[in-house]
Amino acid sequence: MTFVLSLICAPDAAELTPALIERVNHDLQAAGAEAGPIAWLDPERAAEIPFDGDDDAVLQELRRRLTDVPVDVNVLGAAGRRKKLLLSDMDATAIIGETLDELSTFTAHKAEIDNLTRQSVNGLMSFTETLVARMALMRGLPVDALAQTWRKVEPTPGMKTAVATMRAHGAYTALVSGGFTYFTSRVRDLIGFDRDIANELEVVDGRLTGLIPPPIIDPAGKVAALQRLMTERRLAQPETLAIGDGSNDIPMLQEAGLGIAFCGKPKVKQAISIWLDHAGPTGLLYLQGYKCGEFVEDVAS
Repeated sequence: MTFVLSLICAPDAAELTPALIERVNHDLQAAGAEAGPIAWLDPERAAEIPFDGDDDAVLQELRRRLTDVPVDVNVLGAAGRRKKLLLSDMDATAIIGETLDELSTFTAHKAEIDNLTRQSVNGLMSFTETLVARMALMRGLPVDALAQTWRKVEPTPGMKTAVATMRAHGAYTALVSGGFTYFTSRVRDLIGFDRDIANELEVVDGRLTGLIPPPIIDPAGKVAALQRLMTERRLAQPETLAIGDGSNDIPMLQEAGLGIAFCGKPKVKQAISIWLDHAGPTGLLYLQGYKCGEFVEDVAS
């Protein structure tokens, strides 16, 4: 069949009950779809149903009808689902929280910096404008503040498994961030990415200058990173996957073969049709058709 309806709930949930599946099959019929038999990827947690029909109509109808249950509902093409390149945003995607917001606690301008972050991720101000402004407010900050911020960084639960599984199955994985290499290099090693791409911090006499050496990894820079990695790995666009939460990720998500809004801000979810709001990072594996028995918890570097 042409399409797949993907249903994924939270890691600690078992929402895909027989009653819910019966309801979904009824809803597929109501949306005019011809459905095939259900395939379980993880009992009671992740499943997919192949179908023929109007993919957009099915997606909108099923999302409308299932707003009362914490299940990610997505529709994907049935062919070519397993990807060979993963690009992930860092803040609020690969890790919990925003590193610059944590770093701002060591300044006298936390409220202003945090507000600029909100403006940026929600697409109300340009990413580059807000990044430059935030770093200017951190001028003079001692580098020890970076180390103290790093000690608070936690991986998003499930991201290590998602990266390890894709690498074990031959994919190349990269952390691509509008943040800074001080953090991305450490997150790369902590989670197990092959590579990290981010901005540099300028430090003089042990303190931040508040300046960012060019080129800045902005939304266009993220797209350029995706295109460069595709060329290096000799991959076609349909073989790529990107995941992120903020407005600065939208161009990268749109450019990838599979773009995923991860707990996406409203503007992101308006632009990107594939959402993971409940499943966590392992949801990106289920979206590619991986079964839970294929998951890998760790892989040698």
